[in-house]
Amino acid sequence: MNNGINYFPLNVHLDDKFELIEAEFGLKGFAIVVKLFQKIYGQQGYYCEWTEDVALLFGKNVGLGGDAVSEIVRAAIKRGIFDSELYDKYQILTSRGIQERYFEAVSRRKEVEVRKEYLLIKVDQIYKNVRILNENVNISSKNVNISEQKKVEESKVKEKKAEERKLPRLPVRIVKLYENNIAPLTPITLRGLDDWLNDMSEDVVIYAIEEAVKNNKRNYRYIEAILRNHFNAGRTTLAEVQGAKKTYNKGNEQSVYDDNGLDYDEMEKLMRERM
Repeated sequence: MNNGINYFPLNVHLDDKFELIEAEFGLKGFAIVVKLFQKIYGQQGYYCEWTEDVALLFGKNVGLGGDAVSEIVRAAIKRGIFDSELYDKYQILTSRGIQERYFEAVSRRKEVEVRKEYLLIKVDQIYKNVRILNENVNISSKNVNISEQKKVEESKVKEKKAEERKLPRLPVRIVKLYENNIAPLTPITLRGLDDWLNDMSEDVVIYAIEEAVKNNKRNYRYIEAILRNHFNAGRTTLAEVQGAKKTYNKGNEQSVYDDNGLDYDEMEKLMRERM
């Protein structure tokens, strides 16, 4: 949006700071300052951006090198023709006088948008047609989305941590045995083993894991099948489980833990029949 004006007033009697620029750089110094005024008033109206690239292009347009123009601009800032604080902070050229003349010139416009952080005068208290934009008004929707996404991610992390805090703590022996021989423990497996520990002794759970390793059935479903069948038979201690196994071995029957290549459903069915 171009907020500029087509003409601007230039005082007949200029103060010393303009004369000092002319004394230091000759008429070209004075001409450059006037050209900068044209750039400011003709584009944004109350300021213009001033970076190295802008200086280079400006110098090309006026027939001077970018370094020469930058030297004049630095002198103009030093003399107070342009505000040094806003230049250092935002790399813009403006002044109180420029802004006063500009807002007076556009006072009859329906609306004028201005950036709050660039203002040196309280225009909203003088001109009713001025709409002041907040400092972060130009933040792109992409950045807003990033901010929202960050909030979502932070929320997920908090939920995950809260969920982890709710996970049961298994005995160290079980954790080490399972993760070293079966697989890393997942939340589902943790809760499953914890449920079995409420019904069976720790030694029985360890025994079931060891049987899974012995029979090369390294998965939770096999371990759970062993535990379920013992539980259904009323065996909840290691002594009871070992006693049952001795009974089967004496009868030369197949071990309840050897599925003989059957799938899990068939294995569980066979176990129930033998129990």
